[in-house]
Amino acid sequence: MSEKDLKNQTEGAELEAEEISDEDACSVEDIEESIKGFLLGDLTLAQLEGLSAEDLYGIADMGYDLLEEGKVDEARKVFEGLNVYNPFDPYFHSVLGSIYQRLGEADMALRHYESAVELYPEDVNSWTNAGEIMLEKSAEMMQEAETRGAAETLFKEAIHCLDQSIKLDPEGENPSSLRARALVGVIAGTIEAKKKAS
Repeated sequence: MSEKDLKNQTEGAELEAEEISDEDACSVEDIEESIKGFLLGDLTLAQLEGLSAEDLYGIADMGYDLLEEGKVDEARKVFEGLNVYNPFDPYFHSVLGSIYQRLGEADMALRHYESAVELYPEDVNSWTNAGEIMLEKSAEMMQEAETRGAAETLFKEAIHCLDQSIKLDPEGENPSSLRARALVGVIAGTIEAKKKAS
């Protein structure tokens, strides 16, 4: 780097430093209060670092585009990062559930779907997807005698999830609630057929 370049860079830094006034700077007390809020769970990492919801959703759009392009692992990394910045956003959990479901990681998918509906109970998609995973898991568990009791409990939870999805979309306009209706219909048909066979 030449002396002239160094001088220009130094002058630029001085101009930037002059633009920041004492009023613009945070006090030590403000910083301590923010860190305390983060540590106590009152602030997200995004809030602590000054990232807006708009900033995060801009990144989420890029992550969703990756998912649509079939770049599932790259999308997972984006949404895992977003989830670190704001673990209280139900959309991030819902998309992570979908990603993990595509990756065949049912337990991780279910964990994120459950977080999504806990944070936003009107999430028809997450209710349906959670119910579907629970149905699959309960069917697998029914194959083993020692897990039948747990399978029955999980089956009841699955029905509850599917029922929630249907209740949230009584007109059947959301494709996920239509899927929930179809699953409940198949289950009801199977139960009826078993009763007749008995």
